[in-house]
Amino acid sequence: MRRLFLLILLTLLSAVGLVALIETDPGYVLISYGLTTIETSLWVGLLLLLLFYAVVFVILRLLGRLLSTRDLVAGWASSRSYSRQLAKAQMQLDAGNYAAVVDMVEATGTRPPAQELRLLARARLGQEDWSALLKMMPRLRKQAVFGVPELANLELTAYTGLLLEANADALKSTWTGFPAEQRKTPGLIECYGRLLIEAGDDLEAEKLLTKAIKQHWDGRLVAQYGRIRGRDPARRLKLAESRLPKHPDDPSLMLCLGRLSLRNNLWGQARDYFESSHRLEASAETCAELARLLFSLGERERSAQYYREGLLLRESNLPELPLPEREQARSVRAR
Repeated sequence: MRRLFLLILLTLLSAVGLVALIETDPGYVLISYGLTTIETSLWVGLLLLLLFYAVVFVILRLLGRLLSTRDLVAGWASSRSYSRQLAKAQMQLDAGNYAAVVDMVEATGTRPPAQELRLLARARLGQEDWSALLKMMPRLRKQAVFGVPELANLELTAYTGLLLEANADALKSTWTGFPAEQRKTPGLIECYGRLLIEAGDDLEAEKLLTKAIKQHWDGRLVAQYGRIRGRDPARRLKLAESRLPKHPDDPSLMLCLGRLSLRNNLWGQARDYFESSHRLEASAETCAELARLLFSLGERERSAQYYREGLLLRESNLPELPLPEREQARSVRAR
């Protein structure tokens, strides 16, 4: 309250002093332009000048608001147009028109934003253009277009696609051309090993899988090791059995040991390993191995049970449908 009183008092004193100064010496201002002459006191001239500046300031502020509003409307219209383009590209992607999506995104410039990069990456994936997809990886990683797991899966898919496209002669050169980090990925090693076995290069496949399993135990690699043909199956069986103490409950190892036992003509031992694998984890692959072994051993009914189980495991997405009871089924067959 005291401060307010002092402020009012100072204001009144300043006003009185200014009035006294004006009365003592009002000053003199003369403005002449051509035949026009304006004559006034200094204080009135200063007041007019302040009013002039105030009017100019208000006009400039109004112009600024008008221009910003126009830019806002233009930006909003541009944003709506861009959203429509993105929606159109998404529709083309969903329809499988991948080339159209690529053309639409590439037409926007050399550095498309994250949303367009995502569409372009999915279009390249749909086209199975693995080389083009891998070239995009640095930009996808830099702009964080995908999450880390999704990006890693996308990259693995691209490298796997390149391997699957390579013929037998170019398989090794394709593999060695991959970055060292990718050549340590179990999923990619499993794919390369499978392709080597299919191409008949079991020796190279054995070297690859043995080294990889020593560095990192992975069920996919172990199962693939059991597919190796080649010489000295007894040595491979002995090597695989040496892993049992550390991995006694690994269904992939049991499946591998069952196959290696078959290569050594150890039918009963192979059956035991397959059944152990099935108890640990029932899979369509293990059921198929048991089914064909039991069929060869003359156990036809037991073999058929495993075939049926394997089929149901493989076709796990069957819809729920009403089925006839056993008695109804018999009557249908009787007809």
